[in-house]
Amino acid sequence: MRALKIACGIAVILVSLHMVHGIHHFMNEAAPNDLHSPVFIGGVVLAVIVDVLALIGGCLLLRRNS
Repeated sequence: MRALKIACGIAVILVSLHMVHGIHHFMNEAAPNDLHSPVFIGGVVLAVIVDVLALIGGCLLLRRNS
């Protein structure tokens, strides 16, 4: 069971890092007018919040239980 938790934690952290990369490309490829759109900013903020929560979850999976 411990090996499964470690594998899942590493997978979640890698997916979280991949999502940061996707957000970075999404921001760089956006049209200049899109950067001022409330919907665009809201989507990016929501993606960052989900990414931070996923990163925290991955770290909690890797944490050693006492």
